[in-house]
Amino acid sequence: MSDDLSPQVPRPTRKGRRWFPALIGVAVLVVVIGLVFNLVSGSLFFYNADEAVERRSDLGDERFTLQGAPIGCSIVEGFSGNDPVVAFSVTFGGETVDVVHFGDPAELFQPDVAVVLDGAWAEGVAPVDGFDGLADDGWHFASDRMRVKHDNDYINEEGYDERLVQSGAARADAAGACTT
Repeated sequence: MSDDLSPQVPRPTRKGRRWFPALIGVAVLVVVIGLVFNLVSGSLFFYNADEAVERRSDLGDERFTLQGAPIGCSIVEGFSGNDPVVAFSVTFGGETVDVVHFGDPAELFQPDVAVVLDGAWAEGVAPVDGFDGLADDGWHFASDRMRVKHDNDYINEEGYDERLVQSGAARADAAGACTT
C-alpha cells in the first residue's frame, strides 16, 4: 500500500445502469395489467333470451352468448351434410328464441335445463328439416358452442325474479303451443 495522499483520478460513475431497474419495473407492471385485463375480459357474460331479442338490432351479426331454457317439444335433431345439428326453441323472460346448434349438443342437454350458447343472429327460417320453431319471428340463433347451466353462477340479478316468473309462464305457453 502506498502512503501517497495526492489526489486520485475519480472512478467513472455508472450512469447507464440507472434506467435498468426502472425498465424492469415498467415491464412487470405491463405484464400484471395484461393478466388482469385477460382475467376480467374472460368472464362469462350472456344475454338472456328476452335481452337478446330486445337488443337484436344492436347486436346485428356480432357473436354473443345467449341463455335460455330449451322447450322440450321443439327439439329436432338432424344433420347438415355429415355434421350433427340440433334445432330447438329456448325461452326466458317471456321471450322465445329459435336456435340452430351446429355440432353435438352438450352432454347434459335436456328440456327445461338452461343452456348457454355462443353464436350470432341469423335471419330466415332455421335450416333443419322438421323444425318449425316456436318464436316464428323470421330469426334464429346460429350456435356452435353449447354449455349446460348447472348452478347459479349464471344469474344476472337485474330484474331476475320478475323475468324468472315470466319465463315460467312462457314455458307453460310454449308447452301449450307444442300440443296444438
